[in-house]
Amino acid sequence: MDKTLTISDFTYGGMNRVTEKRADPSGKGVNISIALTQIGVPVRTLGLEYANGSEEFRETLEQLGVCYESLVVPGTLRENNKVYDTKTKVTTELNQKGDFVSEEALKRFDKFLDSVLGELDILVITGSVPQGVEKDYYYKLIQRANERRVKCILDAEGDLMLEGLKANPYLIKPNLYEFQMAFGLKTKEQKAILEICDKIIAQGVEIVCLSMGGDGAMIVNSQEAYICKPTPIDVKSTAGAGDSLVAGMCIAMEEGRDLGTMLRYGVSVAQGSLVREGTQLCTKENFEYFREIVKVEKIR
Repeated sequence: MDKTLTISDFTYGGMNRVTEKRADPSGKGVNISIALTQIGVPVRTLGLEYANGSEEFRETLEQLGVCYESLVVPGTLRENNKVYDTKTKVTTELNQKGDFVSEEALKRFDKFLDSVLGELDILVITGSVPQGVEKDYYYKLIQRANERRVKCILDAEGDLMLEGLKANPYLIKPNLYEFQMAFGLKTKEQKAILEICDKIIAQGVEIVCLSMGGDGAMIVNSQEAYICKPTPIDVKSTAGAGDSLVAGMCIAMEEGRDLGTMLRYGVSVAQGSLVREGTQLCTKENFEYFREIVKVEKIR
């Protein structure tokens, strides 16, 4: 669960008064599923559910109409605390680690995933992993999906991303900081970013999408590259914005859209989430509104 506290003019190390608070089911895969469900796109959410403290989590997803399929394992539901400063429009996140997951539980999940892989068009593998899960786990999942010709989107950081890349997912979506850390990039220059994207694509990834916060987003394949600057909006929360970008690209992929439209759809869903408080995420109305005004620029 995301527990969001809203504060005006947050003071580090001092006393702060909370003006609003809310709780939302979250996690990167869950965020993507909520956004897609609210827009009206069929999606399945697969994962592990801790036995303790998950009642509100599951009930809220059911109320939202999210198709949520999980295997229950020992442990307690993870809580992420977020502080949103209305003055600076900045969100400070304090995210917990997931409880330990046994090898036996992972084998059960692997068997479960294998039983449904053939029914999927796109598999989004995203976020951190709980304790007990090795850094090459996403690599193995992508390999299995590739064998079934399911397009994989990988949105992870550090070793999870670097190991996953070796299996050649269809698309990766790091944020700029994750991208810089993973590839030792010390600049934000467009030319340098494109050079690394081209190396990744040459190794077998089809598309690289880079979320860049207030600078928008970039998308690259072997032939083209586009950039999209965000339109001016009243930001209510940044939670789930990167996940919403992935959700929008999934819609474009399902519709068979071109690369520039993939980025436009992604940024449209992200902006639709930014104007909502907490981790409520984009609605169909917000997506349709921003889709008409978001503009992309071809940069090669």
